[in-house]
Amino acid sequence: MSCVSLVAHGQERVLKVTLEGLIPYDTLKCSTVSEYFDKIYYLGKCQTSTNSWLFHIPDTVFEESRYIRFFANRKNTPEIKYIRPSFRIITERDTTSFWSELSFFEKTDTLSVYAQFVRQDTIRNSIYYGTYGTDQIVITPKFDLKNPSLELQRAIVNTNNHYAKYKGAPSNQFYDIFCRMISQAPSSHSSMLLLYGERNTFSLEQLLSLRNMFVEEQKQSHYGRKLDEYIKLLMDKFPDTELTNCLTKQKETIVVNENKYTLLVFSASWCAPCHKLIPLLKELYEKKKEVMDIVYVTLDEPDRLSEWNQLVKKQEISWRTLTVDGKINEIRDRYKVFSIPYSYLIYPGKKKADRLEIRKDEDKLKIENLNLAE
Repeated sequence: MSCVSLVAHGQERVLKVTLEGLIPYDTLKCSTVSEYFDKIYYLGKCQTSTNSWLFHIPDTVFEESRYIRFFANRKNTPEIKYIRPSFRIITERDTTSFWSELSFFEKTDTLSVYAQFVRQDTIRNSIYYGTYGTDQIVITPKFDLKNPSLELQRAIVNTNNHYAKYKGAPSNQFYDIFCRMISQAPSSHSSMLLLYGERNTFSLEQLLSLRNMFVEEQKQSHYGRKLDEYIKLLMDKFPDTELTNCLTKQKETIVVNENKYTLLVFSASWCAPCHKLIPLLKELYEKKKEVMDIVYVTLDEPDRLSEWNQLVKKQEISWRTLTVDGKINEIRDRYKVFSIPYSYLIYPGKKKADRLEIRKDEDKLKIENLNLAE
């Protein structure tokens, strides 16, 4: 059995983890991960050779966290890179998948969760886990959660429905799914987190409708405010900023010709999907360059900028490219860029910006139909 307790404690929270029925771990790390994975907090100290641990989570960290995950180790086992527990629940209708990230952030004095050990899997030669070509393995002990709180149950079930059960569902069906999910628990933190994470899936009107279904406390939460910032980005005049031109090294704004549309594309030298987008961008640019500029913003670190410039030269990219000068997460947060490639279509006069996924036929067609007379 495992037990996890979360206790409010002044300006921090205390997370108590107890794992029973297994060989004791020498260390158990608890990490909370923020939106852009730039803030990963490893919390607390283990009680050696037992199955109990205490972790202290500051409220500020708690508020900004996307999820909690655990990693364990045992001494004298060099063949094990790490041990990564995962959890699931059994519902009346079906069984959810196992998830190693838990997003159950409840503002209660005490949160207790119990889980029954099910089995243990061994992963070998994994690129994802960094063991490919080595003799090391990753152990994934799996647990069934018993008597989960309503919020933890929602977090697990909604995550499973979103990423497994309803993956690839039509957009209108997806909207209906979120309507039901939020209406059932308008105070749910995990539901707000899921909505913010999938903000690009919905139209502005749908986002406003879904956002307004939450209670005021969730609207004012960290990710509720983040959602409002994204909505504001789509509703208001485009918030331009000065960045450095990769070629001239001069500062310039993202939009240089306000009389035309500007297709803003966030990219990087290390992003394979971004590279696959280049032929499509070239096609659109040749068709619409009289009415639309394209500008790249690379999220490469400064020490990798030479690789980006080599890519631009090799691919014979003719439009401007800008660098964020190391302020990657600041720019990502300003323009709510969670993954790349990521694009906005900025209207003439910077009067507004639409979020586009130009690999989708409808968004590609929207660009092909641009006309300055609109």
